[in-house]
Amino acid sequence: MGIFDFLKKKEEEIEPREVGKASQTKEPYLGDLSKTGVLYELTQVAPEQRDAAWVDAFLGNIAQASFRCGEPQIITGPDGFPYFQLFLPEPNKSFQCYVIDQMKDDFLLDAGYGVVINPSSTHADWVLTYGDIVNYHLNQTFYTDTETPFSKKVTDETIAENEQIMIGQPSESLLPLQTRKVIAEFLELNGVKQPKVLLMVREQQDGQGTSQDLVFNITPKDFSDEDTYRGVMQTIGWFLPRHYSFVGMDEQGVGEGFMAL
Repeated sequence: MGIFDFLKKKEEEIEPREVGKASQTKEPYLGDLSKTGVLYELTQVAPEQRDAAWVDAFLGNIAQASFRCGEPQIITGPDGFPYFQLFLPEPNKSFQCYVIDQMKDDFLLDAGYGVVINPSSTHADWVLTYGDIVNYHLNQTFYTDTETPFSKKVTDETIAENEQIMIGQPSESLLPLQTRKVIAEFLELNGVKQPKVLLMVREQQDGQGTSQDLVFNITPKDFSDEDTYRGVMQTIGWFLPRHYSFVGMDEQGVGEGFMAL
């Protein structure tokens, strides 16, 4: 199967209905119109003039602001991934309210969607990957820029002889159940019969503390060629917060540490 078979399947499964319509949720979405107003003012700034302060203000308001959805609601981005379209409300027009903070629990995490804000034929004001949504769910911020235990690796790994490691399962505060299911489905549709995961903690080479990585039970030999493997590994990154590191490893390398995603 191709790398993006999962994404194509998701797109085909979209029903001709409003995915997050208020009548299909536990209660209507209620956003903060003052934050929507701030975003409207920010979007009037020319793209070339949007500095770090602009970015901070934009990201600080998008989670609770009120948006309207696009038509269709889900599009495939230039990167091949599925995104829910959100737009700022039009002046003096009623609209069905969508709020990212509420959408994430309602359907974004389960469905494996990212979010694109004010997309046009040439650009978008912002693009959030599914992993960015996961990070907001876990940490109340879309991006974690502080130091973390992750090693920043994305590769296939082996364990060196006599290397000291600890293995266990990532907690839900690290890898939510919804995200495990989304990644499992992606791997299954790309030929991995029993996708598994573990969390590996190992001593740093300089002896200064430890680092950690998510480990998936895939290696190049599980795919038709190495390019396909590398593509699958790169795609996994779209489903994870950007500061996470993850590696592929043969199950025999860690005994019985793997468990089903």
